[in-house]
Amino acid sequence: MKRQPWLDVLLLSSIFMLTVLIGLFNFISGDSKYQATTVSASSHSEPTEHTVPKEEKEEKAGTIDSAIEIPSDFEGIRLFKDTSNDPAIPYSITIPTTKHEKINKEITQYIETTKQQYLTAVQQKKKGNPLAKSNLKIQVKISKYKQTYFSIIFTKQQTLDGKNTDETFFTIFFNDKTGYKIIPWYLFNQDVANLEKLSKYVRQKMLEKKGYKENISLSKWNQASYPYWERYNRFAIENDSFVLYYNKGEFSNKTIGSPSISIPLTFINPILAPEFQTKTKSEITILTPSHKEKPTKRVALTFDDGPHKTITNEILEILEKYDAKATFFMVGQQVKVNPSVAKDVLARGHELGNHTWNHAKLTKLTSESIQSEVKTTNSIIHKVTGQYPTVFRPPYGAKNKQVTDLMKLPVVLWTIDTLDWKYQDSTKLLPMIQKTISNNDIILMHDIHQSTADGLESVLNYLQKQGYECVTVSEILNSQK
Repeated sequence: MKRQPWLDVLLLSSIFMLTVLIGLFNFISGDSKYQATTVSASSHSEPTEHTVPKEEKEEKAGTIDSAIEIPSDFEGIRLFKDTSNDPAIPYSITIPTTKHEKINKEITQYIETTKQQYLTAVQQKKKGNPLAKSNLKIQVKISKYKQTYFSIIFTKQQTLDGKNTDETFFTIFFNDKTGYKIIPWYLFNQDVANLEKLSKYVRQKMLEKKGYKENISLSKWNQASYPYWERYNRFAIENDSFVLYYNKGEFSNKTIGSPSISIPLTFINPILAPEFQTKTKSEITILTPSHKEKPTKRVALTFDDGPHKTITNEILEILEKYDAKATFFMVGQQVKVNPSVAKDVLARGHELGNHTWNHAKLTKLTSESIQSEVKTTNSIIHKVTGQYPTVFRPPYGAKNKQVTDLMKLPVVLWTIDTLDWKYQDSTKLLPMIQKTISNNDIILMHDIHQSTADGLESVLNYLQKQGYECVTVSEILNSQK
């Protein structure tokens, strides 16, 4: 069949119109692209107060693109706010940045870790309860000291069920000129004796706060305030005071919120490193003897050969009843089979000591065997408790120059042997102590004999009535330096 001419005309017209439309579309697209580029360029030429330029975004903590800059009262510290517009996972996070890379890196790690933990926790919570309301808020407080040091205090408030809000703290104290972070060890002049003075003061002051003592777990508070450097990392210097922050529920019920201790720097001036001391001096300091209290006599209770799976716990309960501290010289093998007991010893604020791996008589061993006995015990104690022992006692009291030369820890024996291992009679424990008791005595007992646990309360009752304070071995040794 012959094709009609009008069909050819229609086909050619269609091709022409299609060509025109394609050209027009390309023209419009190219023009829009140009306009978008122009707007983008102009938006970066004059950043507003709350806009973070691209190169600056890469420097701020967390590199959170959605964060906007907010006003800061401190030169050298910029503040950014990161918020979530998702009602299912709301959060509001204030992020400070400094001019020091290492400080910013630590801030970044804290912010990103905290945020990720929150997001993960929300997802897990909603699996069991889709209607659970959550929220995360991280606020920042900043203070400056001597025009050189900055304290940054992060307060994290988090809820996962819409009812219970946890509150925790994270702090950084640093030299703004050098960018170095200042840790308690440096702040208190690298002297553990200074830390012990601070610990004793802080422990008592917290218990003196109105309404606190009855709401505090004494064992947990003793652990939190024990004189280990890492227990004092959460601090700041604000308004010429040294401030310690504690998380909500860390050692108390949550009715008293998040406890803190604020101590005027003038009071602790003598135990601070010189560069942190105030020009203002005070007649009353942490070193000033208290005239309200009689001088306290002290003894160190020590327990060897444990931890025992049941007896050690009985002894810990009695010690806590009398607010007494002790030193436990642990055998490595016993720590391995009773890890929870060893951990509880530290948790209740007592001192950890090394008593070799299998109660070996070291004077009969080679140097290599001695080192192995001590090293393996140090390792298992640290693995279980997170803390290395601070003192060493050789089994049987057997030591010689070879033994003492190999020891990096203080070697501690005793001044009173109760002979509890020999008699195993609860009624003989106290008379053995009464015979020669005097100030700064170190008393030897064993936490593997039931008779020792049974007779301990009478000992503590007697010591308390005689005005003795039960302290750790290290406290006795440091007082004799």
